[in-house]
Amino acid sequence: MVTAIAFLAAIITVETALTDGTKTVEKAEVPETDGVVRFVWPKEKVPANFKSVTVTPDFATARKGEDGYWVMPNNTFGTYRLDNGRVFESWHMFMPMFGMKTLRSTYCAIITGMPHSLCASVNAAGGVYSQSAVFQAEKDIELYEDIRIDYHFLKGDDADYSGIARCYRKYQLTRGAAVPLAEKIRSNPALAYAVTNIEVRIRQAWKPAPSPVMEQVIRNEPPVKAVVTFERVKEIVDESVRQGVGGAEFCLVGWNKGGHDGAFPQIFPVEPSLGGESKLKEAVAYAQSKGYQIVGHSSFRDCYLIADTWDSEYVVEKNLDGTLKRGKTSWSGGRLYTMCPQRAYERFCPKQCAEMATLGFRGMFYVDVTTSRPLFPCPDVRHRLNNAQRAVWENNIMRELGETFGGAASEGAYDFCSRTCESALTVQWCKPFDPPKNAMVDGYIPLWQLVYHGIIVSTPFRTMINCPANPDKRYSLKLSEFGGRPTFYWHSWFVTGRPPSMGTWDLEATTDGKMRQGVRWMKEGHDEYMRRNALQLTFMERHEMLADGVFRVTYSNGAKMYVNYNDAPTIVDGVSIPGMDYALILEQ
Repeated sequence: MVTAIAFLAAIITVETALTDGTKTVEKAEVPETDGVVRFVWPKEKVPANFKSVTVTPDFATARKGEDGYWVMPNNTFGTYRLDNGRVFESWHMFMPMFGMKTLRSTYCAIITGMPHSLCASVNAAGGVYSQSAVFQAEKDIELYEDIRIDYHFLKGDDADYSGIARCYRKYQLTRGAAVPLAEKIRSNPALAYAVTNIEVRIRQAWKPAPSPVMEQVIRNEPPVKAVVTFERVKEIVDESVRQGVGGAEFCLVGWNKGGHDGAFPQIFPVEPSLGGESKLKEAVAYAQSKGYQIVGHSSFRDCYLIADTWDSEYVVEKNLDGTLKRGKTSWSGGRLYTMCPQRAYERFCPKQCAEMATLGFRGMFYVDVTTSRPLFPCPDVRHRLNNAQRAVWENNIMRELGETFGGAASEGAYDFCSRTCESALTVQWCKPFDPPKNAMVDGYIPLWQLVYHGIIVSTPFRTMINCPANPDKRYSLKLSEFGGRPTFYWHSWFVTGRPPSMGTWDLEATTDGKMRQGVRWMKEGHDEYMRRNALQLTFMERHEMLADGVFRVTYSNGAKMYVNYNDAPTIVDGVSIPGMDYALILEQ
């Protein structure tokens, strides 16, 4: 057995690329103290015209053919198989961390200074691998603090990707950036119900997306397509009761003015073609009377010209002279603009939360987009924000939602709201069983889930939404293996000319027969989740591949899940695992 090599100091190379095309290279010797190398690069050492700063330690290297792997915060990993190649991750830096296991050491790198400017790379050149942190100037409007990275060296049972994740989780919990669900639910029954029951999103109404009318105003607004009225919502509730769906949190999408993304930040009046406000209140009360929770969907980021609250003052995308940048992206409400989160909070959030609360919503209220995109600054001099300041306002919004409704949910896995967001609709958008697009990547591990299971519930892959409807049953099994909360989306297909991101299966309420089938899939997901929903209140401690297609997942309460992707049954640790199924062994 190879043991980690101890060292007294690390040599860290810092390469600074400037906007004029030149580069400088410096080296720093950093001592190791109590198993941690704490690297600091003062902001005063970075020229004003920098383009990027790349930090590469001498211990972050491996050779082709050696045992070990690298991991990235978007759940990708790779072994040392190639002579040449590169992974550069900029967009999907869900957590400001990464790691590497080599014959010599295993480390978890945690970025504690300028984390929102982080990219990460893995390079293979001539069979030699290296892993680097890359800080890009374009990600923020200023270098507002020193670049800081703590490299934690892991030993024994911690020296693997599960240990890398636990190291970062401990960092988040210790500094109060995350709070376990088990602690949050003690005085919050609405949150306890939400995380231990399935999520059912119902898209009710929408206008064409992308919009055929970029600059929408009342006089040229495309018609709203009303598909699932508030009366139909009650019928879905009735069918759920009839089929024995014992618990679910419904989320109404597109209940607002103009349907889904119809006129944000305007949300009222409630969309008339669905039945209006009185019928919405009736549907909410009806679902609750049947034992279900029900919440709404809104946004404090997207904004459109058609809103009666339109004001270019709160828009982020502006030219230097203060005029609007007119991007090409359109959605149901027309040309898409982005609100500054400070202005979104100050001008809309508390008031709209209070207004929406009068509709009767209770549960994990869903706010769109917020955690599915990296932070970016607001340059407007009236409410100028760097990314650290922006994160404060995004958390203010999520906190307001949680305090008003019982919990807060959003779309993605970026963890700048890890204390205030209890649900991530999607972690990865890719298909887990397709070959990765980059040859350097071997596949996917639940690194994010090892950090946040027990803190934030999630759907591990976008293509797992409605997965009981998917004929490929590996998706349902992967959902269980990665500790996901089953999520269903009625009428997930609505974008024109674009393949559905959630897969080629859907739940529809257009006929009674299709509606009954949709609820049957909900029932299947509900029953499976009841086998393991109590695990949402525990941490995922370890994930291991035991054999080809066989995995073991260990939880902090002692439970073990054995997952078998093979058609034939197998026995591991004396546990019999059926083919294409899992066995859950609770602590005795």
